[in-house]
Amino acid sequence: MAFITLNKANLFHNLALLSTKAGGKERVMAVLKDNAYGHGLREMAQLCCEFGIKKAAVKNVEEAGVIADLFEEVLILVDQVPLEPLAPNLSFAAHSCEMLEALREGSSIHLSIDTGMHRNGIKEHEIDRAMALILKKRLVFKGVFTHFRSADELSTAFFWQRSLFERAKQRIKAFVLAHHLPEVAFHSCNSAGLLRTNSLGDDAYARVGIAMYGYNTLHPSFKAYELKPVLALWAEKLSTRILKRGERVGYGGVYEAPCDELISTYDIGYGDGFFRFDGIASLAMADGRLSKGRMSMDSFCLEGDAPKVCMFENATALAERFQTICYEIPTKLSPSLKRIVV
Repeated sequence: MAFITLNKANLFHNLALLSTKAGGKERVMAVLKDNAYGHGLREMAQLCCEFGIKKAAVKNVEEAGVIADLFEEVLILVDQVPLEPLAPNLSFAAHSCEMLEALREGSSIHLSIDTGMHRNGIKEHEIDRAMALILKKRLVFKGVFTHFRSADELSTAFFWQRSLFERAKQRIKAFVLAHHLPEVAFHSCNSAGLLRTNSLGDDAYARVGIAMYGYNTLHPSFKAYELKPVLALWAEKLSTRILKRGERVGYGGVYEAPCDELISTYDIGYGDGFFRFDGIASLAMADGRLSKGRMSMDSFCLEGDAPKVCMFENATALAERFQTICYEIPTKLSPSLKRIVV
């Protein structure tokens, strides 16, 4: 059956580079949301834990429950307020005063600050209200964060947002000091922010996502970093035949054999989360072999008769082909595909 391989050495190479850039393993939070960007939540969490990462971020409560035993803290980034109490090492991202109102008393939170992305987060003028709610609800105030909207682009917006976050920091630090609250962890940099900056300043850590998986999305004018993709997708052969000259294969018969040729059918389709290709232009596998005809829901055809084929081991070229970003290629892959650490 089709499967995914996860290259442990490549992951550890990436984490070592990012940890050095951040100033230590303790200054990296591994972003494992959305099934670890399609790589496999539990598998990637175990590898990060083995490397020595202590903190992780996930999408929702369900994902947090899968990996809660592996980390000192797991931050839930995108979910509705849970009805049940969370485990002590699970924290909730509070994106609005309404969320603070809705949280159970005593919940652990990281307060989200809107510094210009305008997707979610507390506005600067709402900080006093948010702090009052944190005291009123006896919330465990663990962290404050923001998210950069264009850290990977050749733009000054990154510095603008950092300055706004620094201003919010000073107000929150003063509040924490005045009310004798425990020290709060500030964090702002994503992968691109970490790679382009010279220092995290007094931020506690960076939240590292796409770079950990082996992709650098920075504008080419920035310093290059040797990141190594972690995931490769493999398909296994279902059958082989000789396609006679003039015969057509697949839906719509868009591919016609120019001569007698050997082709095989493999067990990956768009039902497995791979982008559907229409067969008008062939798709190259990792070794350069070309697809024949349209992709079906559960299979596709390819020249040759190899027992298995690596469809890709670097999502960059596929992202360009399908006019998307490298994030989307692995994230779409079905959770039911077997993940194997190599």
